[in-house]
Amino acid sequence: MSDSLGKLSSELEYIIDKTWNLYVTVTDFQAQSQPRVDQVLNEIIGLLKDVDQMKDQFQDIHIPGQLLNYVDDLKNPQLFTRDCLQRTLERNEEINGKNETLAKFADTLAVELSSQFPTQMAQYRLWKSKQSSIDQ
Repeated sequence: MSDSLGKLSSELEYIIDKTWNLYVTVTDFQAQSQPRVDQVLNEIIGLLKDVDQMKDQFQDIHIPGQLLNYVDDLKNPQLFTRDCLQRTLERNEEINGKNETLAKFADTLAVELSSQFPTQMAQYRLWKSKQSSIDQ
């Protein structure tokens, strides 16, 4: 897979280089440049055919649609990774806060239940300790 990615990367870089050459030739177009334009266009077409033939080697690669949106919006794809990690960290902090709140609530509830139902809570703690020893 690594070799295939390297070859694909090289092919794409070469296509970009050839496209740039075509751009330079076309921006200063003169009639005698036509054979060169035709040659470069044919080279680009050949390179695109090569890339198309490689597509079967990359069937198991999935690209998130959001990443393609970043590229379509002319944003750096690395920003997608940064933004994704930032959203994950924010969500993690939110979940951790909820977990802490639930743990405090459980502690408060246990204290209140113990004061209102001491016998039942003692039985519950005994049952809970037996369950945790079975689970281990």
